[in-house]
Amino acid sequence: MNFKNLAATGMVVLAVAATSLLAQVSTFAATVPFPFVVGSQTLPAGTYVIQRHLGVPKGPNGTGLIVMKGSSRHIYKVIVTGVVEAYHDTSSPSSRLIFTNYKGRQYLNRVFVAGDAVAQQLANVPPEVASGRATEEVIVTGIQYSKGK
Repeated sequence: MNFKNLAATGMVVLAVAATSLLAQVSTFAATVPFPFVVGSQTLPAGTYVIQRHLGVPKGPNGTGLIVMKGSSRHIYKVIVTGVVEAYHDTSSPSSRLIFTNYKGRQYLNRVFVAGDAVAQQLANVPPEVASGRATEEVIVTGIQYSKGK
């Protein structure tokens, strides 16, 4: 097989893989009425489109990928997450952003996509937030746009 045929075959495989991954994206929008911390960055209050990539998590102890886009398009955040058991009602038809108030700041702690049995736990939060020792939570409900396979 010559180089051109190999390159063409590789491009087809990548296109099929990308299409497969895109089919597994769940998207919802949420309006957050307060500034909040994601990782080491404070994001302003506003409407965000949240996408869960890598398909439906199979169970706890996995890895996930969340993409947040601000409605102004100036904010684009890619977040690698862990997958944990959902602490809230998993039969709810709505997706949710779960914030934890710690030392006067709201931290995006978990993302729950409607229909999933598990939640996406952000990795870069203070240990008190991740462990649940900081117990004051705010839940922002999202509006589901689409649900992939």
